[in-house]
Amino acid sequence: MKKQTLKTYGPMYIVVAALLWGIDGVLRRSLYSLAPSVIVFYEHLIGAIIIAPATIIALQREKVTKKEWFILLLIALFSGVIGTLMFTAALVKVNYISISVVFLLQKLQPIFAIAAAVILLKEKINRRYLGWAVLAFVAAFFVTFKNGQVNLATGEGTIIAAFLAVGAAFFWGSSTALSRLTVLKISNTLATGLRFVLTVPLALLTVYILGNSAVLGQITTSEMTRFMVIALSTGMVAIWIYYRGLQHTEVRVATFLELIFPLTGILVDVFYYHNVLSWSQYLSGIVLLFAVYRLSLLNQAIIYISKVTTGFGRGEKIGFPTLNLVIPRKFNFKHGIYAGRVWIGGKAMPAAIHYGPVPTYENKKPSLEVYLLDSVSAENLKIVNFEINLYLREIIKFDDAKKLSAQIAEDVAMIRALPENAIA
Repeated sequence: MKKQTLKTYGPMYIVVAALLWGIDGVLRRSLYSLAPSVIVFYEHLIGAIIIAPATIIALQREKVTKKEWFILLLIALFSGVIGTLMFTAALVKVNYISISVVFLLQKLQPIFAIAAAVILLKEKINRRYLGWAVLAFVAAFFVTFKNGQVNLATGEGTIIAAFLAVGAAFFWGSSTALSRLTVLKISNTLATGLRFVLTVPLALLTVYILGNSAVLGQITTSEMTRFMVIALSTGMVAIWIYYRGLQHTEVRVATFLELIFPLTGILVDVFYYHNVLSWSQYLSGIVLLFAVYRLSLLNQAIIYISKVTTGFGRGEKIGFPTLNLVIPRKFNFKHGIYAGRVWIGGKAMPAAIHYGPVPTYENKKPSLEVYLLDSVSAENLKIVNFEINLYLREIIKFDDAKKLSAQIAEDVAMIRALPENAIA
């Protein structure tokens, strides 16, 4: 029952985080007198200190592999340092670009996330994706420049500000793809804590590289208070809330809910800063949001319908009985082991899915087999609905059935540990 409650409230966490990000510009832009690198350093230092006790407790309970540490380091560099640095730098250019434009340009982030997923996760894109992506980039141009015309008087400054905003979207989007590889396999508390802890030394190094170290000891009480407010609202706490929601919300749904972020930013810009964009910028913003929404729909998992067929019974002999399914038409997945879900009696349950040959038993013909992680009666089952969510590994030939069984046990443990399958 608790698991279902978390799934029900998952989208609410995403909405709360997006609302907080929408007002982030007000807090961050008020620190305009400080160098962006200094802002990023103190934001993460204070956030890391606040969440440190919870991070230590989580580290004692959870295991983080070397690969996960490396990816967390990349996320800290891309998202914590470079992305946040560029976003902050864009916001302080108040004379060249509106806060609404910065937030709208941020909605290019899913495009970069999907592009990174193609490279890192080998996900496929089609012509529809390319069409909506091109439309989004064209809309972003008209959002940035009023009526599509570059004002030569401030054109360079506007271009730099827009470049910084798009750059932040690129690095944050890339971090999303990296997060799919590792971060969501651990708790949202540990993910947030390690992200902030690893970002602190990287941000400090950035401060020295950019020659802003002299300012580090000159932070006023008012500025330090502002950093505390950021950490406890739009910074560390917002990230914690977002990761919590993402653990129990499908990515395609989360992407749509995040549209609240730029819309809140526009309202803040109009009612707080009294900045009103031109009709062409608002229209382009609507087109941009719609294009990104359509792109998010392309990411949704496809539910397949398949007939249950007779197998060799080998799975049952090694302790992992499987359902043998007829391979659906247009099943465009590469051979491998996947995490997925199967619907039986209207209930979705986690499953380990094998698609491809079985070299351990010298079977070269591809087969589709499903092992249900939950104990359920599958007798007289003729048709099932299923979806594939995550690629785990390639198919390996083992010397004997005992080694195959041990590997399957590891695969099953990995699938059980996924946030959507874990009971919080």
